[in-house]
Amino acid sequence: MAERAIKKLKVGELVEWFESYADGFMIKDVGHGIILDVNAYELGFSDGPHVNNTVYRNKHNDTMRFTKEELKVLESE
Repeated sequence: MAERAIKKLKVGELVEWFESYADGFMIKDVGHGIILDVNAYELGFSDGPHVNNTVYRNKHNDTMRFTKEELKVLESE
């Protein structure tokens, strides 16, 4: 999934999100949403910051955090 999230994501972008099962191999749910917040923080045991994105999910009317690998930016026409 990394190919679809090459650029840095920004607040306000429309995205398609992918929620995986715990094993990470199968997709459990998918839908559309908007990025509300981008969080970057150091974990202390890896190189570079860990970045996650808070996304408002239209389908479920809630917010959830996703990594950039779990998001695909929707192209505007």
